[in-house]
Amino acid sequence: MILRNALLGIFLAMGVSLAMLVFLSWLAYDRSVESNNRTQSVNHTYRVRLKNKDILATINTIETGERGYLLTKDEKYLQPYGEGRSSMKGILRSMELLVRDSPRQQKRVDSIKKEISRRITLIEFNIERTRNGYGIDTVKLSDGKNHMENIRSLCKELDNEERELLTYRSILQKEADENTNFFLLLLSAVSLAFLLVFFRLLYIELRRRIAFQKTLEEKLTDLERANAELEQFAYVASHDLQEPLRKIRAFGERLKMKQNDLLTEDGKTTLLKINQSAIRMQQLIDDLLMFSRTANLRERIFEEVNLNSVFRDVKGELNDLIEQKKVTIISEVLPTVQGIEFQLFQLFNNLISNAIKYSKANTPPIIEIDCQKVNGSELPNLGDIQKDNIYHRISFMDNGIGFDPIYSEKIFIIFQRLHNRSEYEGTGIGLALCRRIATNHNGFIVAEAKPNQEGSIFHVYLPT
Repeated sequence: MILRNALLGIFLAMGVSLAMLVFLSWLAYDRSVESNNRTQSVNHTYRVRLKNKDILATINTIETGERGYLLTKDEKYLQPYGEGRSSMKGILRSMELLVRDSPRQQKRVDSIKKEISRRITLIEFNIERTRNGYGIDTVKLSDGKNHMENIRSLCKELDNEERELLTYRSILQKEADENTNFFLLLLSAVSLAFLLVFFRLLYIELRRRIAFQKTLEEKLTDLERANAELEQFAYVASHDLQEPLRKIRAFGERLKMKQNDLLTEDGKTTLLKINQSAIRMQQLIDDLLMFSRTANLRERIFEEVNLNSVFRDVKGELNDLIEQKKVTIISEVLPTVQGIEFQLFQLFNNLISNAIKYSKANTPPIIEIDCQKVNGSELPNLGDIQKDNIYHRISFMDNGIGFDPIYSEKIFIIFQRLHNRSEYEGTGIGLALCRRIATNHNGFIVAEAKPNQEGSIFHVYLPT
């Protein structure tokens, strides 16, 4: 749970951080686009002013060519005049495109075009008049001068407005550049901060995992020591305890054979109880040995186990009891699983033996075994990782005496019994052993009582 909360916190922090980085990146991009637009606006203003200078320079070139021809009548002075006229059309067309976003500047450019057209018309008139041998018309010269002054005045107005616009746009460009730099710096700082935070979180988590690993290793050492002690206990139980027990039973049998006629009825009863207690003690030791054996990690060697073969072996071992009780066992085809064969044999043996033992009087036992695949999400009280697994659900259903549903967990606790030994014999270890075996196989076992005490169902879940 702690690890899950830590991972959830890391993912949540990562999500918030990513959202903030995306937001800041968008702001930085937006500021960058704005800065680029402001730069283009400034460059546009520079181009308008340069084109305005080109207009003045070109019209001056045209006028200079006219003046040189009128004074010298030399055709070579008409070359700059002709070149100026040709280039003026392109310059004016470019200027119209540049100021199309400003109606006021468009109006000025239109006025400049008209004044230039009038001035060129007068220049053509003066050149043609000079070619034909006439003198210079002072009135036309005066008109030409007026047109040039108008052109210069209009170009100056246009340039003044562009200069003011350049100042304003330069301020905006500077602000946009500063904003862009600020957001880029902020983005870098936040990214660095998040990087440091994540490094810190990962460092803390790594230290926690190292500590957890150390604790786990210590627990594993303790478990190995406990397992060794358990093995020692099993050795003691199998030798030091069973040997005196066998002697008790042997001497009891010998006493019965040799002194039976000399014993009173009370003595015979006492001897019988001693013998029965020794037998029960032997069974209890055997069950404890089996229970301790299932906890032995060295014996947990998994292999492919065909549960159909296990079922047949169990039926063979219980054959006499099955025939005696007239038991009917119906089983579906069972799967092959990864497991420990002798433990799965014991699991099937215990569940089938229990179903026979707790059968109703005068009612032939019927045991049904079926198998289905189920998702871990269908099982209660499982962790998130286990809920993603697929399990074989092997169900053992009987028509026996059943049990009260409130005891569905108690029956799996070692030495817990729902009935007296006088009613049903046993040690109280069988179902606890079944749960241990299911756990050893990364599985589960649950008990379900049928309605109206019409029997019970034991569901064993084993991973696929």
